[in-house]
Amino acid sequence: GGIHMIIETDRLILRPFQLKDLSHLHLYRNDPLCARYQAWENTTIEELKFFIKENMTRSLDDQQIQIALAAKETDQLIGDIFIAKKGHTITLGFTTSPPHQRKGYMLEALTAFIPYLQKRFPSSEIICLVHPGNHASEQLLKKIHFIKEEYIESFNSDVFVLKK
Repeated sequence: GGIHMIIETDRLILRPFQLKDLSHLHLYRNDPLCARYQAWENTTIEELKFFIKENMTRSLDDQQIQIALAAKETDQLIGDIFIAKKGHTITLGFTTSPPHQRKGYMLEALTAFIPYLQKRFPSSEIICLVHPGNHASEQLLKKIHFIKEEYIESFNSDVFVLKK
């Protein structure tokens, strides 16, 4: 079990969560700026420790997993990517911790990660759900060829679909 995937970009490493990520994860999960567009509930140290341990046992073959985004130089957690699979649809979610936002990290991460997913799950469609008003995420998704398709009331989210 467990995820062994590691993707490196110029500045980042996409890797499994580790227990040493706990304090940084706790920081941004409890940052109101970060939580604004997220539906998080479990934000205590204990709950996040459980979250990390759970994700350490999962792989991309599981129904859902969250992977860590770490700075290459320091291996410090600066964000994460959520992957959920249902039938032939892969839903991605992503978070960059506030001190690291607007530096192009998530663009760099997704530019490397999406082709990896496409190669691994060639018949799947990749989508993202974005809260209306989350302009940074919208801009990012447009840059990497997602198109806004519809609004889903129950999620209070716009659905962005990756152009084939």
